[in-house]
Amino acid sequence: MLIIDALNIPTPERRWFEEWRAGGVSAVNVTVAIWENARETMSFIGKWRRVIAENADVVGLATSADEIERIAASGRTAIIFGFQNTAPVEHDIELFRSFRALGVCIMQLTYNLQNYIGCGYWEEKDLGISSRFGRKAIEEMNRVGILIDLSHCGDRTTLEAIELSAKPVSITHANPREYVGNPTFGAGRLKTSEAIKALAARRGVIGLSPNRHLTKRGIETTLDEFCDMVAWVVDLAGIDAVGMGTDYCPGHPPTIRNWWRYARWSRETAPAAQMQKAPHEGWQEWFRSPADFGNIVAGLERRGFQNAEVEKLMGGNWLRLFRETFVSAEQA
Repeated sequence: MLIIDALNIPTPERRWFEEWRAGGVSAVNVTVAIWENARETMSFIGKWRRVIAENADVVGLATSADEIERIAASGRTAIIFGFQNTAPVEHDIELFRSFRALGVCIMQLTYNLQNYIGCGYWEEKDLGISSRFGRKAIEEMNRVGILIDLSHCGDRTTLEAIELSAKPVSITHANPREYVGNPTFGAGRLKTSEAIKALAARRGVIGLSPNRHLTKRGIETTLDEFCDMVAWVVDLAGIDAVGMGTDYCPGHPPTIRNWWRYARWSRETAPAAQMQKAPHEGWQEWFRSPADFGNIVAGLERRGFQNAEVEKLMGGNWLRLFRETFVSAEQA
């Protein structure tokens, strides 16, 4: 069985790779940029490439579905480079191809705020996809083989991107708003039923997350309750539209939360209560790290999903989507 985590933000260290292997994780979408500019992002990609090479016995860089399967078959975990923002592109249309050549296969259009492409969920008014650069950016991402991610986008931007993209798109890490209700943090990060159904209708995939900030009862959420949510989304959108995206972010000091939220655009800082623990701490007992992916597999089986369905939920649907979207127009 392939297990694919569609969003993970680890520091580039072997200890996290060993957690992946302990959990039988076949592939991980690793965030290599959020607010960084092109120069900063290229440097970080270089660091990640060096660390991957130094740990080639447990991980390998993948830029296609075939490479994911080949690396997983060797007993290692495939690393897929992804952005959680298009800030590194610096509204330069040529940089999409350049970053794709460096191995970046997934890009989230916007991280919380409005940018040159569209609107993030923090904005009071979502103006949707920019009629100029936004539409061109989506066309270019389709052309060069970059999967579009809408996890932190606003509601209108999410729906318009799904409609405008010639290829299926993704929501790598989010949960259903209608089901969860009011989470402990970031209600706007949850996706509407309209968006999830629209995504599924265009062959996209949503990655459901055990992240306590995105679940109905936070840290008290049980494995059975998480699997109930999976079943609810499957009933809503179909078995082919659902995967996993943990939003797990180990190794970072608490101050990194300020960078992810506020970067250089604000002088705000995270509330003191949120700074007391690193973002990767305080997960449910049944999912303390990706080493516990087997618990989710067992929970889904106990919930009544058949083997073929569990295989789709845990990685098969992501692999199918990657096969359809990581291919450039020249290769198609």
